[in-house]
Amino acid sequence: MKIIEQNQHRLILRFQKSLWGVLLISITLIPFGLFLCLLGLVLQRADYPGIIAVVSGCVMLVISLYTIIKDTEITTYTFDKPKNSILWERQNRFKILQTKSVEFPCHLISGIEVEDFSSSEGGISFYPRLILPSIYWRFYLKSNGSYESAVSIAKTIAQFLDIPYFANKSEAPTSTLNIKIMANREPGQSSWQYLENQVELLRQQLEHHPNDPDIHQDLGISLYYLNRCIHRKEAVTHLQQAERLFESREDSDRAAIARVMTALLTWNY
Repeated sequence: MKIIEQNQHRLILRFQKSLWGVLLISITLIPFGLFLCLLGLVLQRADYPGIIAVVSGCVMLVISLYTIIKDTEITTYTFDKPKNSILWERQNRFKILQTKSVEFPCHLISGIEVEDFSSSEGGISFYPRLILPSIYWRFYLKSNGSYESAVSIAKTIAQFLDIPYFANKSEAPTSTLNIKIMANREPGQSSWQYLENQVELLRQQLEHHPNDPDIHQDLGISLYYLNRCIHRKEAVTHLQQAERLFESREDSDRAAIARVMTALLTWNY
């Protein structure tokens, strides 16, 4: 993560992965995938060996292209005090005209912390996480994974926005979803079982109160945490509805929170 601009009015941070990794994938995996496809065509009379080679080559090509597109993304965070806005932009080097973005007020960030994530290779990466008010939902910012970089960025943002930096995560506010789970689940009941029951309960409540934005928001969050792969589309739909209902009630802050969560779920954050 690099600081592009920093003064009393604006803070601009930008993250992009090194192109060396992308070049390495291009040089190794793509030619190998093409080789397997060609080998499969040569062995097409051999029935199964040829089919396996073609399928393996195609899968490798798809994975390689997906990784290249994903790793060439440029993420920019613009914190603008005069506009009271945070603009989060995602742009791919190969898709210059296609930019994903979400904008929300600066005062909707109530704090920042550093979270560690374990990778499949066994290593640990660290990322700064912004905390949304009222529901205390977190979302992480892109970083190179080092602890020093994550802490430095977190402190820079905290100082600029004049918000708390929680060096000790136990001092940070607990998300309302986790509070509900800890307070309401029955003895021996897992968090997953509680969420299943909660989703059914919220759906029943929605039948009687279809214009309640809180129910839509809670249902969207619960669905996402229950199974983000299966329920993402439905969760996004409920959060979008929550945003519209909050706007109709002129509750701009909560509408903005729902908008941010919609973007995060859509982007699989």
